[in-house]
Order: sequence, then C-alpha cells, then structure tokens
Amino acid sequence: MTLRPIALLLTLVLAAANTPAQPNNPEPPSGQDRAGRPDSTQDPGERKLSRGERRERIKNLSEEKRQFLRDVEPIMLDRELITFLLLETDAQRDLYIEEFWRRRDPDPLTSYNQYREGYFERLERAKIEFKHLASDRSRVYLVKGEPAERIKVDCESLLVPLEVWRYLTGTRFSSHEFVVFYKPRNGGDFVLWQPLGGRGFDDLTELLSHDGQRQGIGVFAAFGGIEMQCINGDKVLGAINWVQANKLENAKVFEPPAIDTEDINAILRAVVIENPDAPKIEASMEARFPGRRGSRTSAELILSIARKDLGLTELEGNRYYNVDLTGEILKNDKLFENFRYRYDFPAESVGETLNVVVERFLRPADYKARIKLVDVNSGAEAILEKDLAVPYIRESQERRARELEGSRTVDHLLQEFRTGESQLRVIPLPNEILTGLQKIETIVTGDRIEAVEFYLDGTKVMTKRRPPYELELDFGSVPRQRRVKAVALDADGKFVGGDELAINVGSDPFRVWIEQPRVSMNLSGNVRVEVDAKAPEGSEIERVEIWLNEARLATLYESPYIQSIHVPEGLRVGYLRAVAYMNDPTTQPAEDVVFLNAPDFIQEVDVHLVELPITVLRNGKPVQDLGQSAFRVVDEGNTVEISRFEHVKNLPLSIGLSMDASGSMQPRMDEAQKAGAQFFSKVLRPGDKAFVTAFDTEAYTVQKWSPKLADLHAGLASLRAEEATALYDALVYSLYHFQGVRGQKALVLISDGKDTASKFTFDQALEYARRSAVPIYAVGIGIRQTEIDAKFKLRQLAKETGGNTYFIESTADLSPIYDDIENELRSQYVIGFYPPAGVEPGGDWREIDVVVENGVAKTIRGYYP
Repeated sequence: MTLRPIALLLTLVLAAANTPAQPNNPEPPSGQDRAGRPDSTQDPGERKLSRGERRERIKNLSEEKRQFLRDVEPIMLDRELITFLLLETDAQRDLYIEEFWRRRDPDPLTSYNQYREGYFERLERAKIEFKHLASDRSRVYLVKGEPAERIKVDCESLLVPLEVWRYLTGTRFSSHEFVVFYKPRNGGDFVLWQPLGGRGFDDLTELLSHDGQRQGIGVFAAFGGIEMQCINGDKVLGAINWVQANKLENAKVFEPPAIDTEDINAILRAVVIENPDAPKIEASMEARFPGRRGSRTSAELILSIARKDLGLTELEGNRYYNVDLTGEILKNDKLFENFRYRYDFPAESVGETLNVVVERFLRPADYKARIKLVDVNSGAEAILEKDLAVPYIRESQERRARELEGSRTVDHLLQEFRTGESQLRVIPLPNEILTGLQKIETIVTGDRIEAVEFYLDGTKVMTKRRPPYELELDFGSVPRQRRVKAVALDADGKFVGGDELAINVGSDPFRVWIEQPRVSMNLSGNVRVEVDAKAPEGSEIERVEIWLNEARLATLYESPYIQSIHVPEGLRVGYLRAVAYMNDPTTQPAEDVVFLNAPDFIQEVDVHLVELPITVLRNGKPVQDLGQSAFRVVDEGNTVEISRFEHVKNLPLSIGLSMDASGSMQPRMDEAQKAGAQFFSKVLRPGDKAFVTAFDTEAYTVQKWSPKLADLHAGLASLRAEEATALYDALVYSLYHFQGVRGQKALVLISDGKDTASKFTFDQALEYARRSAVPIYAVGIGIRQTEIDAKFKLRQLAKETGGNTYFIESTADLSPIYDDIENELRSQYVIGFYPPAGVEPGGDWREIDVVVENGVAKTIRGYYP
C-alpha cells in the first residue's frame, strides 16, 4: 500500500492525538527570514510547518475538526492542510471548511454543494464496502468517484484475485482510463497495481497466483492464456496493457482532484491570526454606537495606532504609513462576519497617533470584535479584542445624533459668514428621503433683518416677523423634489439676503450647486460666487465653468470654486450657471442655475421638455433602424409635435439593483448574490455606474453609486436574509437615488413575495414611480400562482414605467433575464415633446401613448407636468 506524505502524517498524528509529541529537529520559526528578522513581505499562506509543528497542531484540534481531517484526507492538498493548521479558532476553521467545499463545487452558483454531498455518500459506502478508509480501493474511490464499470476477476489457475475499474474520460487520461487492484499472494487487502517499469515482465509476476507460478510456464505464457482461461480475460488484458502504457499517469491515481488553488490561502489574509515573532504595535480600540440603519445598529470601532511603532515607505517623492486591517465579528463563538481594509496615510498628515474608524451594522446582541493591525512596512502588528454589547438605538437617540451633526453644520455656516454683514442661511436638511412635516430653520447675523419670508416651490407660504425664523413645511406623503427658499427683509420691507435648499435631490455622487448667491434683488457690481461640486469616489472634477446668461466668465480647475464676477448695472433678470465637468469624458456635465434679480423673489419656471425612453420590439427583439417619422406621440388623446428625436446606442447606463433580503429569501440568498454579481460583471462597461439597495423591514443602501465592480460585489456580499418585506418602501427608496441622474436609467427589483411591512402604500409607490420615469424591471422569484395580487402589482409597476416583469422559480434563471434587460437598455430611442398649451407645471398625471409602425413601443405610460 502506498501512502502520500500527508496521509502518513495524519495516520501517525491522529492515531496518537493524546500522546506527547516527540522531540524533533528544530526548524526556523515561520514568519522570519534566514537572519531571524520578521518577514513582512511573506504571504501568510507560504508559512511552513515542521513535522513536529504539524503533529502538535493536529493534536490540539477538537475531535470534530480532527474528524474532518480524517474524512477529507484523500482529497486534501498539502497546502490546504497547512492553511487549516495555521488557523487559530474553530470559528475560522468553520469558515475554512465552507471554502474547502466551495472550491470543489462544479456549480458554485447554487446553494446546494453537489460535490460535498456526493463525497460523503461515497465515504459511507467506502466504510461498508472496503472496511478501511486507508485502503487503496477506498482512497481511489473517494478521489475518483464511482467507476463506469467494475470487473471482479477470479481466475485462480493463473491470477491472484483482481479488480479492474474503468473510468470514462477524465482530466488526465484519454477516452478510458483503468485502475487495477490485486490481492497479494500472502493475503491482506487489495492494493493498487503500479508497474515500476522493470525489465521484461517483472511487473507482472506479482499478479500471478500460486497455481500460475507452480505451472512454471513463464509469465509470457501465463498471460497469453488469460483470454482463454479467465472470464472477461480480454478486458483484463486490455486494462493491464493500458496501465503498463500509462505508468506515469497511473502513479497519480492517489492525487486529489484538480482544483483552483489560487485562493487556498485567502482565508489566512481574511481572518485574525497572530504572528508571535512579529514586533508589536502600541494600539487601542474603543467602541461607540452613534445611530442605526434600518433595524441594525451602527457599531463604530475607533482604533488609535502609535505612529512611533510604524515604518515609512516612499513613492514618487511622497512618504506614507501603510496599515492593513483584518477584522472578525464573533457571535456565540461563531464567526459572524469578517472584513479587511487597507489604509495609506501621507506622512505629513499624521500626528502622534493614526486614527481609524471601522463601521459595522449589527443587530442588537452580544458580540466580540477581533482586529489585527499590520504595519506593511515593518511587519509589526497588534491584536485587539473587545466585547460589544450592541444596543437597540431608539428614534430619540438617532435624533440626538442628527442634532449633534446639525450643530456642526451650524458652526460651519457661522464660520462662512462675513463679519459685520446682515446675512441669512437655511440650515441644510439631511440628504435623504423627506416626506410629511419637516422643520425648516435659519441662522441670521447682523442687525438689519426684521422679517423672513418662506417659499415652497416658488409659492410664498409664510412670513415670520420675529425670531426664531423657522417653520414646519408639509412635503406631502410621496417624496418629490422640492425647493425651500427664505428671504430676509429689513424694517422697510427691503431685500437684505436669502438662501435656498433643494430637497429630495437623490444620491447621484456627481453634483454641482451654486451656494451663493442663491437669492438676489438689485444685484450688480462685483459679486462673490461660491460653487460646491462633488465627484464620485475615485473620480475628479476636471473644471467648473461659471456663466452669466450666455457669457462664460470663468473656468476654475481647483477647489475651492470661488470667483468674483461683474454683474452689469441695470440687469433686470439674468441667470447664473455653474457647469461641472469630470475627468471621465463619457460622463455628461452637471449643471445648476440661479436666477438673478427675479421679481418678487420668485424664479420663473419653464414648461419642461418631456422625454420618453422608448424600446421598440418586433417579434420580441429590439428594432434599431427606425426614423422619427415612424413614431407618433399621443398626449391624453391628442397627437403632439415631437421636438427631440434620437436613437441612442451603447450610451452609459445608470442601473440600480434592489434585492429582497427578507427572511423568505434565506434559501436562495447565496444564489441571488452571485447572480447579481454576474449581472454587474456582464452588463457594466466603462462609463456606467450602479448602486445596490436591499430591504427587509426597511430599505437601506448596501452600495452607493459606483462604477467599480469590486464595490458593487462587496455590497452584494454583505446581504443577509431576515425579517419581513418592505417592498413598496424599497421601491421609493431606490428610485430616490435616480433624482438628478441623466442618461439611460433602469431599476432591477428582485423579490419573492408580497409587501408585508411598508409605510408607503402601493398607490403612493406607483405615483412616485411615475414621477421618477425610471423603467422598472421587476423579477418575482417563487411567487405562487395563487398570489394574484402580488403579481398584478409587480406587472403594473413595470408597465407604467416602460420596464418588464419576469416570474421565475429559481435565481438560477436570472441570467437570460439580465441579457434581456441589457438588450433593451443598450438600444433605445429618446423622444421629447412639450406639453400642450394650457398644461401648467404641477398639474395632474397625464397619460400618453406612443404608436410606432411595424412594432410595439415600450415606454413610460404618462407624466406629471
């Protein structure tokens, strides 16, 4: 019997798990170079363990984990064993075991691991049929699986008992491969026949029986008679000849199946493992719980790292401190989640300590946080642990946190005021969905302000003649873009100053906003213009242009974007524009407009161009060769003139993915996460961006707008299925992110059931979907035929917005749906028209219909003027 070195080691160690380890030849400690210094560049998976270290680590494992090693020894690579033995806790080992089986799963997109189930079935059969799992037949059976044919040979006149196993084409062999076992003449279990390539027929002698040897007719003659004297003799000879011709391949029969070894050691970088030989970093960890997201509490881990213990690296003339952080959150001694971050600090920005804040969202319970900090430049490290009693954050606590943040905002605004001037600013509201009554507050300076007028969407709602200058405004039950303006007057009712806020503007990370002047009257001469411009993470603002009417007055390439411009005397009404451009040429510029010297402080509102994104289908496939004359737009029964026509193809996409994370999704969450990741990998191209939201009892963002696949995949990976289904809240919350976003847009909504927990009603969600004009592609998973209402509402949401509805039984069916969505979005027509005369902005919903020759047009069903 031939054992691999790993098998021999495990056999010896597991048999003597409770026996003290014998002295062994010492080897240099892992994690050090030849001179004994910490090796900070060494991959943790490259650490070596001596024979004695392996024995000791196996002996110290729990019986459950030692049994795992016994079970999987035939299919475990030596690198995998070392990785497993380097882990320090059972929580880490449980994570490793899941990864061990995942690497071998032929279909990783399903939650069912076919390989693991099949392996343990073979393991039980091997125990019954072959008795000893260490036997050659057991090992080959566990490694290679059930053979296509098994031939038992009983031909005592010539041969010892044989078994011939035939396998169909494998990864190593041709159309067939054979394995031959024989029972030695001196007794014992079957062993693998491995011809060594000796002279003549020496390899065949061990297959002869005692009778065959006594006949004395020679090996050649004996084997010449097999076909005549033995049942299945022709197959036996064929197998023997194959094994002799493939000696090198036959020698590999005990080797574990080929797997992707690239990520075997990844777990060592993803969990907290101490290197006892590394220098130590002075560090500390505190925890606080400042707020919540949905039903989860925000847990902030505040880490302070002593600069004196860190090394520096230099890159292109700049010096940096570089720290890697690996973290674990444990619950009931089980690994609840793990995470990794890298921090790069410019040397000039660091004081005596480096401060890092790690935020995790946890449900109220008791946890333990374990953090490992590693200085990339010296190999020094710190291991920090802290028990976390995560509390339930009530609304009042959350409100206090917002008030604290609000006080910081007020301090910032006060710093911006110029000494001695009478000024007014509106305190910003949270950049989130706002409905119902909201308190509007201002701060004023100077002694000229005697009254403040408040406007909502251009209409004056109140005048306050004594401080505090504040009021409550009702933003309605459905979130809409609103504008709040405050105008300060002196004792004679003359204009002193003003400010304006935009409400419910969405979450597009690329924005520009003219901060000052927002409100003006009789403005002339030198005017200070302040512009705030923000770009998505990883991108930069290339320039900001400032225009007065049709004249470009300044181009600013660096922040702060502040410029003095000259406003001519006697300018009755003009408009100030700020246009921001990103360094990505595929991204359209962002723009903000402020009217100057508008009468009665009311901005003019133009009747807006209604734009319809249209997909034309013929026989279920997009049609891409139509001209403007092929289309007719009908507004409330009357044909309107088309003012804009464009066939857009392969323009940048802005896509939202909203995933049901309620408890009913638990059995299919893994598949849904993988399918979502595949969707982004397949669909997103340079210039595109996407976000991910999820919903259980509440809706929340798991990844804000990003063009990076890694960010989107990380957001998907954080999802966990639990609690109820707030489907309508999720719809409103997700569509909110599209406010202000230009270009091609779509929301993919994935859910497996009806709404059970929303604050918004279906009618409110439908109204908001209509206002958003974003195509909704609703995917219902496993919704029963009897759930007619749930299916009807998903269909209506898609129909009203020009999207589509799909009903599937498994997340494995998502791939063709994603193809269909991409095909529609990548080839659309955009038609624009102005509402008919007499249609006032802010009016009621108006139905539209698009008629097209030789096809079916899919678009939004109407609009709010």
